[in-house]
Amino acid sequence: MPYLIGLTSEPGKVVGLVFDPKIDGRLSALIGSGEPLTPELRAAIPSVLRVSELESGGVPGIIGWNIGPFVICQRLRDILEELEPGRHDFFPIEVRSFRKGVDEKIFGTYYLILGLVSVDAVVIEQTTFTKGFGREGYKRSARFDHERSAVCTLDARIIEGHHFWKLPREFGKTPDHPGRSVSGYFCSDELWNRIKQEHIEGWDVIKKCAVING
Repeated sequence: MPYLIGLTSEPGKVVGLVFDPKIDGRLSALIGSGEPLTPELRAAIPSVLRVSELESGGVPGIIGWNIGPFVICQRLRDILEELEPGRHDFFPIEVRSFRKGVDEKIFGTYYLILGLVSVDAVVIEQTTFTKGFGREGYKRSARFDHERSAVCTLDARIIEGHHFWKLPREFGKTPDHPGRSVSGYFCSDELWNRIKQEHIEGWDVIKKCAVING
């Protein structure tokens, strides 16, 4: 089964992060929304990401922001390339500690995922949202219900061959809520199994998704 995933919120496993030098606000918004970047904008992405360390030392293999984008370690980049060759746009960035000078730590090259593929696979009529089930619940609130009994259903035909994707930009928008924005990230069971086997930390499963042949 595929999974709805997000950054971990487990105490002791969350890190702070900031671009160095500070990133332009418009560029940050474009990256976060998955917009295509011109060569000039791409060249303006800062080359260093400053992070706080885990209580145990070091940083997780996956870092980023709650609504994306994500910055991933070399091993996860390799796994994604193995499963989905050529599909993702990886921008190399050096991860360093907040401390500079003699106390600075360099954690190596990570990769900012740009323009993540969006897949319109949620079967709205068979999904539970925070304000109800199906189409009526979606109209009132397009945010997924995270309760154990709630269900998020995906179309098997649409997600076939995909291992890591996000909701399309238009998801959640209705005539009554044309400006509504909902974020959501998904991965295949194969990718999640690889992540667990490799002990790559940073994401948590929010919900196991049901799959139907729509």
